[in-house]
Amino acid sequence: MRSCSAPGLRQAVIAGVFGASVGTDIYFISSEFAVNVAGALASALTTALVTVYIAVAAKEDRDRAGQLASKVLTLFLMIAACLLVLLDLFAPQVGLALAPKYDDPAQRAELSKYLRLFSVTFLFTAFQSIYAAVLNANDIFVPGKLYGVVFNPIAIFCILVLGDRLGVLALVYAYYIANILQMFLLYLRARKRFSFRPSLNFRDPHLRQVGYLALPILLSNIVIQLNGVIDKAICSYLGVGMASDYTYAHTLEQFVTGTFTATITLVLLSRFADLAARGDNPGMDKLLRRAVTSMLLILAPVALIAILCSRDIVTLVYMRGKFTSEDVRATALALCGFSVGFPLVAFREIMIRVHFAYRKTKKPMVISTVSVALNMALSLILSRFFGVFGVTVATSASAALATALLVRSVKAELPEYRFFSMGPSLWKCLLALCLSALAIWGLGEIVAAGALIRAAVRIVAGCGVYVLVLLVLRCAELTELLDLAKAKLKRG
Repeated sequence: MRSCSAPGLRQAVIAGVFGASVGTDIYFISSEFAVNVAGALASALTTALVTVYIAVAAKEDRDRAGQLASKVLTLFLMIAACLLVLLDLFAPQVGLALAPKYDDPAQRAELSKYLRLFSVTFLFTAFQSIYAAVLNANDIFVPGKLYGVVFNPIAIFCILVLGDRLGVLALVYAYYIANILQMFLLYLRARKRFSFRPSLNFRDPHLRQVGYLALPILLSNIVIQLNGVIDKAICSYLGVGMASDYTYAHTLEQFVTGTFTATITLVLLSRFADLAARGDNPGMDKLLRRAVTSMLLILAPVALIAILCSRDIVTLVYMRGKFTSEDVRATALALCGFSVGFPLVAFREIMIRVHFAYRKTKKPMVISTVSVALNMALSLILSRFFGVFGVTVATSASAALATALLVRSVKAELPEYRFFSMGPSLWKCLLALCLSALAIWGLGEIVAAGALIRAAVRIVAGCGVYVLVLLVLRCAELTELLDLAKAKLKRG
């Protein structure tokens, strides 16, 4: 499992030391390919495991659930070993597919080398994801989300100490060290609840159920990862460094969707699975409405700020060393395209988790395939007119389509659910956003200062106006969120 805790710091150091070049393109393309493929498999197996684990623990006992986790990890390790060997053998062919624009033999050889170096990702992910899944199923969510906390300082240290001598290869050393350390930390945290004993029995009905649930999720994830590969390939045709600029923007996007959204939906999956196991549809409907409204109220202003302050944000995070003003422009445009989809991605992930809770995994697979097909088509078309911005805005458009289709599908299990049942809150949110946008834009025209001060003033003013308007309009959901935050602070 991956977390993007404070991704800007690590990426800022990478951008400052290495800039956006062929070398960083190769590093990002190879590392993200391995991480994304491993993540697709991990997401499928762990999502299915959490759902079945909770049911087995409730109906039988924790020991039986732990035995199931051991079998899933054994299966994952077998698959991981096969993928590692295949990537080592076919690295040149995979590299050609990932970056067809790189026709220089030296560049292709370098990309193949990095793909082989990152092939061990499959083994790292197997151990980390299953241990984290067991902890999640026991309502222990923090350890599995600390990967960034472990990786970031190690990566920064290796870049600053070894960067001049080893170049981007210093990041590979950091990657190995951080993953080994994360595996050990997860083992220490989970050992009282889960002891791995290699075993595999394909006749086990619970293991077969995990496989039945995981296969559609895996196919869906593969399609989604294929879309990411195609987006980077398109970016490689837009010019040298564009794949890196896309990745830098994607890192900022992942700070929201990969950290906040993923963490919240991870907790929601356990809650949804418990409600579905008890057949509590009214409780599911109520929790779903609250989750959607809360995500809208939180992520809508985040998206607005990211769009209107994109240049200042990118300048603050990346503008140093070899990161040029042209890189700032391209990365800011890419961030704007991603930002439009912040709330949409959250809605999509929430609806997918509801399907998973009811063990309905085929429909999300079909919907993901349709939305990814739209994404690919739009990326190809829009990139010709808008460059990297066209590629990222296509991602947001596909999230909108997926959300609409998933909401319609959810009604099969929850006939009473209405996505726009938050009507009054929606209009209050839109009015608050409009007034907040005026404040952010106006201050951007007035404040003549450096990026740090200007961004800080605009963000504080935008958030202040947004919250004040909602309070004046007596938005009940915001009041509930504030009360919840106060209660959390009082407890610790």
